[in-house]
Amino acid sequence: MYFSIPDILIVEDEEFNREIMALRLQPCNYNLRFAVDGQQALDMVEEKKPDVILLDIMLPEIMGLQVLHTLRQQYSMVDLPIIMVTAIDEDQRIVRALELGANDYVSKPINFPILIARLQTQLSLKQLSALNNEFLTTASHDLRKPIAVIQDAAATSSLKVATNQPIDNEEIIYNFNTIAQSANFMNSIVECILNAQAGGFGQIRLTKIPLQIEPLISETINRHLAYASEKRINLISKIEENTPTVEVDRSRIAQVLDNLVDNAVKFCSANDTITICTKVGDDGVSIIVSDTGPGLADSDFEQLFIKNAELSNKPTNNEPQTGLGLAICKQLIDLHDGEIDAMNNHEKGVSFWFKLPIFKLKPV
Repeated sequence: MYFSIPDILIVEDEEFNREIMALRLQPCNYNLRFAVDGQQALDMVEEKKPDVILLDIMLPEIMGLQVLHTLRQQYSMVDLPIIMVTAIDEDQRIVRALELGANDYVSKPINFPILIARLQTQLSLKQLSALNNEFLTTASHDLRKPIAVIQDAAATSSLKVATNQPIDNEEIIYNFNTIAQSANFMNSIVECILNAQAGGFGQIRLTKIPLQIEPLISETINRHLAYASEKRINLISKIEENTPTVEVDRSRIAQVLDNLVDNAVKFCSANDTITICTKVGDDGVSIIVSDTGPGLADSDFEQLFIKNAELSNKPTNNEPQTGLGLAICKQLIDLHDGEIDAMNNHEKGVSFWFKLPIFKLKPV
């Protein structure tokens, strides 16, 4: 999700100052790179963008302010934090640097505890921004499906009314229920966004409740039935009798099921079958989404749950794909202390499964 060892580019023309910075900053577990002038700094940023730049104002040939101005044409203050290094009596240059988009500054002679604290502040802000972006990307990904379901149900009913086609009460009630379920699902995602804003983005908090999994599976099938029918794909469930209660965040497990079933429909063809079933074990309940589609290549398994991974199969109707769904599933199941994996079926297709802990009453 974020760099493990921060990459710091130090732009300093004086060799003695570079040696002192290396000596004082190396224990902080930073990856330090050095540029001796402005042009070298620009070339190094183009080759590999650092996490933070320490940029001396006084440089030969291209001044630090010009380097700052050039970088701000391409990178925002969030994308590339820049801390200016300046002499104590350079107030006007400090003001100009801040106007040009410097994130912060330190004065020479450098107080290294202060410099390290300011570096850590910029690194933390950048990490928070990365978490914000990932959280919002995840939320927008999961909102697309229920929106599509609502649009389809509304459009189908509207078309029949507009063209005077027969539509019975049972079909109307079914469409209304589908819209209501999808709206509730969307509302749960919106609530997660609002909770994240209140508690700090990037913190996914679970609200676990005892839950029977069968109704959740039925709702998932209903949300995807029209999509599957349009592609002439069979979508069924086989739930073991007396499947025990699990303790989960209902909306989060709904997201996992939605992603897995949506993927199955996306990659299956006409006359394929998708089956959602359960399997009870001593240590948990497994929910399995199995299909008779093309299956996975051996090379796919290594990157199944990696964000933006490109797998070998392509959607059968040229549906769009974001490369986020399985990574989201992995993250949410890990938060439940569960397991998730996949395997090719013996005859045809693939099965994705995840295991959840069985609900147990806590002793009073």
